[in-house]
Amino acid sequence: MAVPIVLTPRAGPSFARRNLRERPAGHGRIAGASHELGEDAKALLRASLGEGTRILDAGPGVLVADFDSCTLDGRPITSVLDLGAVIREDRLGEIEGAFVVAWRDHAGDLHLARDAIGHRTAYYALHDGQLVFASHLAALLDAFGLPRRLDLRSVAAFLSCAYIPGRGTMVQGVYELLPGEQVGMQHGTLSRRTLWAMPAEPASAAATPDEEAALRTNLRAALERVIGAALPDGPVCASLSGGIDSSLVVAIARRLHRQPVCTFSITFGDQYKNELAYSSQVAAHTGSEHHVVHLLADTVIAHLDDTIARMDKPNGDPLTVPNALLFGEMSRYGDIALNGEGGDPSFGGPKNLPMLLAELYGNPDGEQDAFERERNFLRAHLKCFDELRTMLTSDSYAEACTPPLEQELAPWFHDPRWPTFVGMLMAINVQFKGGHHILPKVDALAEPFGMLPRSPLFAKSIVELAFAIPSTLKLSGSTEKYLLKESVRDLLPDSIVDRAKSGMLVPVEGWFQTTLATQARTRILDGLSRNGIFRREMLEQLLAGKNLGLRPRRGVKIWLLITLEAHLRALRIEL
Repeated sequence: MAVPIVLTPRAGPSFARRNLRERPAGHGRIAGASHELGEDAKALLRASLGEGTRILDAGPGVLVADFDSCTLDGRPITSVLDLGAVIREDRLGEIEGAFVVAWRDHAGDLHLARDAIGHRTAYYALHDGQLVFASHLAALLDAFGLPRRLDLRSVAAFLSCAYIPGRGTMVQGVYELLPGEQVGMQHGTLSRRTLWAMPAEPASAAATPDEEAALRTNLRAALERVIGAALPDGPVCASLSGGIDSSLVVAIARRLHRQPVCTFSITFGDQYKNELAYSSQVAAHTGSEHHVVHLLADTVIAHLDDTIARMDKPNGDPLTVPNALLFGEMSRYGDIALNGEGGDPSFGGPKNLPMLLAELYGNPDGEQDAFERERNFLRAHLKCFDELRTMLTSDSYAEACTPPLEQELAPWFHDPRWPTFVGMLMAINVQFKGGHHILPKVDALAEPFGMLPRSPLFAKSIVELAFAIPSTLKLSGSTEKYLLKESVRDLLPDSIVDRAKSGMLVPVEGWFQTTLATQARTRILDGLSRNGIFRREMLEQLLAGKNLGLRPRRGVKIWLLITLEAHLRALRIEL
């Protein structure tokens, strides 16, 4: 087993609003407006986004883009000229890879578009009759002087999910492009258009043995193709938890790549549960160069504000800061970082199980509920959905939850494309957890360290193939991700393929009882309770561990709140 590298709290340059290392040439951020920008606005955008920022010029036919590892019909897209040709052919929705692009058409009207799954993103607003946009929310607010009024509905969504699903942000009137969406400004009117829609499920939920064998072969070939395409010419880094998803990415990369494959795992100390035995087993089995990063509680909290400041929408996953620090360590070894994100949303992972159990057993009282599935989806995140009414003041709750959050989810659970419940969950998880949670997170956290993250299991072709797999081959009895596991069984030890997912748990519960107790009280009581949105007595009860209900998860909820406080402070949002 590799000897852990201990990262301790240290002074040094902040990465909150500046990059410590720039990404490889050709991977800058973008910004612009439907009118020509003045030099002051351009300077503010470059100061916030970096000197490599591409700002859209005036005049018909101009184009700027942030893109990586893009192909169409198997051919690489290597320049904005290539992208321009794709736009003229109206085929943006067919591109495989990460991109966000802005262009002016022949009439000079502005258009924005985001890749189908959401590997890259951008933010936009209507301001003084113009459409303005930037790759990062803070840059958009700073450069155009947008009002910073808090969107309470986004607060409620974040407290329920630990991310904000959909186009909303914490700032009223500022929006995120949806995955596979084109937004335009023509004759003073904003328009939205879907470039790519998730496919329908197959007519049958089952498969014959011959169909299963063909799907398994096709899936394996597709995995090798997308992972091979993600490999650089030189060394490649990869996160490795020891779960099936990251392990198969490492195994295939190691088989295909002639350069070193450097793998990285996290530990919080031997006193806490970890998966080092599994990640070390995979590293030894595949022959990767393995590194273990040991993070202390003080290290994590010391980098909290910088990390949250990089996030355009808040992310309440306790792994967010460890992920950022891991990218920092990876940057010593390469420019490209592979990960196994996407396996759970696309192939029937364990996070579907709470929803499936709720679907099987229904409401305990047996009464029909118009939004039962939608409410169970929000509850399955195990955050603060059930506490919103008591956590928020009455006025804040009324504004945030009228109409109810569940209502926005209803179309996903009534779409005829997905007749099975597993199919419904896959669609909503790919869109919400992929495009609005996981993919923007890894992109934002990798950027300050000059890293390019690549998530091959979220490749558009893999997602499309996953939709073509019958639901019984995703969740086969009690076996999760059945077909995905069988497609790579020959690459990994059975103990890795067949083990139950446990996940990397950040020990926030213990930290907030000891090392970080004072930090939590200061950030929550001094930061959040004085803004008139939260009931102070409820925040004090949470910090004291009192009246926590059936789903306590105290540490996770405290982390959620200190993340929210740091995000609102970083964006200087008016409460």
